[in-house]
Amino acid sequence: MTDGDLAAFDAAWDRFASWLSARCPIDHVALRSPATAEEIAALETRLGFPLHPQLRALLERHNGVIEKPEPDNFHAGAFLPLGHRLNDTEHIIRQHEWLVHERELIAVGQGEDDLYGHAHQWVPFAHPNDGGTAFVDHRPGPTYGHVYEMGIGSGADATKWASSLAELFDDLATSLDTGEPFRGSWPNPYELPSRHFCLSWDSSTRTKIASMQDWPPPRRLDSPLRPAATTGRGLGRRLGALIPPSAPRSPSVAAQDFDIPVGPFHTSGVIVNDSENPEDTNR
Repeated sequence: MTDGDLAAFDAAWDRFASWLSARCPIDHVALRSPATAEEIAALETRLGFPLHPQLRALLERHNGVIEKPEPDNFHAGAFLPLGHRLNDTEHIIRQHEWLVHERELIAVGQGEDDLYGHAHQWVPFAHPNDGGTAFVDHRPGPTYGHVYEMGIGSGADATKWASSLAELFDDLATSLDTGEPFRGSWPNPYELPSRHFCLSWDSSTRTKIASMQDWPPPRRLDSPLRPAATTGRGLGRRLGALIPPSAPRSPSVAAQDFDIPVGPFHTSGVIVNDSENPEDTNR
């Protein structure tokens, strides 16, 4: 892994995180503080091998996301396709232990040299709400660092998302910039009961929203993070279908119009309670 590869990761993550900060700050504020050197060392000890440098770089920026930035709502922070949210080091350990325990079952019907025969060398960096894993292949060779997603218990095959985390976040940022799909999933605003908007991905067949400039403007993050009083709103709603293809193009809106910082680190001063990481409350 060269310095250029890490620079590519840094640039790709900054593109993706800056978009979240400007458009979906409730997602951006869900990012936890960096994993400590001790946490990363403990993770590598449990894995039995060193982390891919780009995965290490991701953890050195953010040790996963808060599970519920808004009480009783699991959408905010699940900003990767298929509702995946970034794992912290403890979740990586738990999911990896499961993969090691079940690797013979995962490999049934697959060749020993196939991807599925090496589940013990998968490092899961994200998980969805409905069972599954997104992982970085740590098997030495040409697939080292490749990123895959696979449903667990569904019989689904692993789907390659990218050749590296740098490529993944760069492709996601491009999808967000253009409104084009990523691996068949379209970026969509999801309105939370608090009326904040988070990023979701719609895999249904449809055309893209009229323009990414029509993405709803975010609320200020110092707004109360309380469920809206409107009845019948439930856990929130997708808005992609509510934006007509003929919607007029809105003028470009700069992130600073909403006093929302753009960049890899959130500095809004919003207080977020994180029961798994109680010391990490002032972002």
